[in-house]
Amino acid sequence: MLRSPALPALALTLSALIDLALPASAAAQAGQPDPGFSILAPQAGRTDPTPDQPVADLSDETYIVIGPHLDRDSYLALRGGTHDQVLRTRWRIARTALDGTALDSEQREIVIGDGYVTETGESERVIQDFLTRRTLTRVPALDGPVMRNEPFVAHIHRQMNTFAYYTEGGTLDQVTGPGGTAFDRFWIEAAMGVRLAEAELASTVNEDGITEIRRNADGSALFTHRDDRLGAGRPAALFRAWLQHSVPVHPDALATLVDEAGIPAEFSFLVFSPSSPDGRRETWTRLSEHEDAAAFPWPEGLAPARADSYQIDDPAVRGLLQAGLDAAARPSAAPADADFLAAADAAQRRADPAGAYLALYQISHHQGPCRGDTPSPVCNRMSQVTASGIGNANFEALMSAITSMQSDRAAAITILRDHLHRDGLEGGAANLLAAQALAALRSSQAGALPDMNLPALFAASAVADPYAPMAFWHGGRFVASQGDVETAWLLFDIARSLPASQSLPPAREAVAMSEQLQMLAPGFFLHVSDTPQDDPDQDADEGNAVDPVEN
Repeated sequence: MLRSPALPALALTLSALIDLALPASAAAQAGQPDPGFSILAPQAGRTDPTPDQPVADLSDETYIVIGPHLDRDSYLALRGGTHDQVLRTRWRIARTALDGTALDSEQREIVIGDGYVTETGESERVIQDFLTRRTLTRVPALDGPVMRNEPFVAHIHRQMNTFAYYTEGGTLDQVTGPGGTAFDRFWIEAAMGVRLAEAELASTVNEDGITEIRRNADGSALFTHRDDRLGAGRPAALFRAWLQHSVPVHPDALATLVDEAGIPAEFSFLVFSPSSPDGRRETWTRLSEHEDAAAFPWPEGLAPARADSYQIDDPAVRGLLQAGLDAAARPSAAPADADFLAAADAAQRRADPAGAYLALYQISHHQGPCRGDTPSPVCNRMSQVTASGIGNANFEALMSAITSMQSDRAAAITILRDHLHRDGLEGGAANLLAAQALAALRSSQAGALPDMNLPALFAASAVADPYAPMAFWHGGRFVASQGDVETAWLLFDIARSLPASQSLPPAREAVAMSEQLQMLAPGFFLHVSDTPQDDPDQDADEGNAVDPVEN
């Protein structure tokens, strides 16, 4: 088993980003390549704000997240875009064995538009939108087709986790894939579209003007392309970025496609993978091209996908996501300070100081914990409720549970169980506190409290109060720890889309995680020198938010 002698700096970033929730042996025994984040450990690179290092102010009212909750009109309004001109290209794709034996062939039409690339003729039409850095997928549903809306970073996170699993964090030079197939790490970098260090490649141009890329001067050409300057500039940059999403070509080989040379007239590449252990060559030949006019391919009347149109197995997680989608689409219904105070007043009138405290405590899941330098009516009322609750056994037990969240989680959960029936703000707080405590307990005792359904606690919290960003943030971290990074990023989007989320960890940490993933896999994003200044690709932060703050 060959290993790299030392991890490069990017590998250290990778190992920090993928904070495993399972011990390595448990992950291997389960055969799971994507263990995801730990919801318990602090995020890599995160430092708490200090007076001399304040966090970025993201409270400007123009901070808007482009997320899965948006309908067509809202998405297009935030996306921008200036014209309907598209470039339609038709390709013949031929696949052959390395000895030249024909395997199969097909034709495909690729449409390059204003900041996006899509393919026609698919039952599930996929749009790679490089302005918003999101993948839109038209999929069937019971009431007709809908549009799924997922961030690029979710796919990259999946690719990175798979790469990390098979290369043991980037340390293996030889990789063993499913079925025991062994191949060089270079080829899993090509399949996943990510790499930890720049590959050393040799580039030559032959007498026919074809650029040939090899790993060494005497090796076979692993990537070739012939250029004719069609779509030189921005269309070529869009096509190159789309290829990174669509074909298993090493990112450093794809980088040899330069914008000025245009979209290739023909290109070919080698593939070595578990499904092609002996290797194959795939050749794309452009058959035709013409300019046309076409609107952005999200048809009018096509609704955004509900949670049941995403690939989510756990019904509780589907419920969590749906509660968030509904809330993010109606931000005006979010509770204000007066609502927290009214809920506390109602609980006190029924002689329920524990309920009053939970209703007030829930504001920390909206806006962060109370701080002495930022007094608020809700935080001031918490002190009053605490003083008046002394002597009430139910209230004192609740306070004991909250103070035991770190030292005795099992005891805290036992007490919190008595409050899980609550609804509204009280239920939101009780269920999320119990979910956090149970997640932490199971990180050290995997089988603890088997009768409790952890995803259901997150979902119950969100149903009781769907406007608390931290329910979706913590729920997303948990889902990621179970390997479902795609749903995790949808939940992160929801957390950041809700009112008052700008000052909470979702607004800062999701951006930091996105930046790390983009640093490790830049080829998935649009890079072109002539991007206009009003392009949302420049104005959006790394998590697709229209954000006036420089990041």
